[in-house]
Parts: sequence; C-alpha cells; structure tokens
Amino acid sequence: MIASMVNLPKEARSVLVVVIEADNLERMKKADPVTLESYRAGGVLPPPMFPLNLSVLVAYEEDQTTLYALAKAANDSPEGVKSLFEYLERNREFIPGKDGVQHTRRP
Repeated sequence: MIASMVNLPKEARSVLVVVIEADNLERMKKADPVTLESYRAGGVLPPPMFPLNLSVLVAYEEDQTTLYALAKAANDSPEGVKSLFEYLERNREFIPGKDGVQHTRRP
C-alpha cells in the first residue's frame, strides 16, 4: 500500500493519497483493516499542510511496476504528482453535484 500526504502549495491544498494493492485487498477481505497513523501516534503520516482544504484519494491498483514508477516521479516534480493523479483516476466517472472538479475526467 502507498499512503502519502501530498501538499500542493500553489493550490493551497493537501491530498491524502491511499493506493491499495492486491495483497492489501486480500488482507482487508479477511477483516484486517488498513490503519494510517500520524507521526504523533507513532506512524508515518505527516499532518496536512492545508487541513481546511484536504482531499482524500483512495484507489486500487494491481500494476505495481507502473504505480511505483509514478509514485517516485511524483516525489520529484509537480508534473509527476499530476501524472500520478491522472493515472489513478483514469477510469473515474464524474457525478455532477457530488464530485469536485479537480483531477476529474469528464465525459
């Protein structure tokens, strides 16, 4: 599983990205939940830079090679973050009135 807090200073926005992989999903099916702990609680999750403008992106991905390559690129540049978000949301359906507009594919 990948869990990362992505802070986007130009947008004054933070995004908690959680990507569940095949082995994580199998564990979750057996009632073994994923727990994200903050630094203060002994985990690895930093606080969001913009807590009042926080989004959460939860995705499932089987292609670990592509996922980890995109995650590494996201650490290196804002363009990498955009590519990762677009990849994770590649089949997202926009639901008018319920979904936001950023990083959303529209019909």
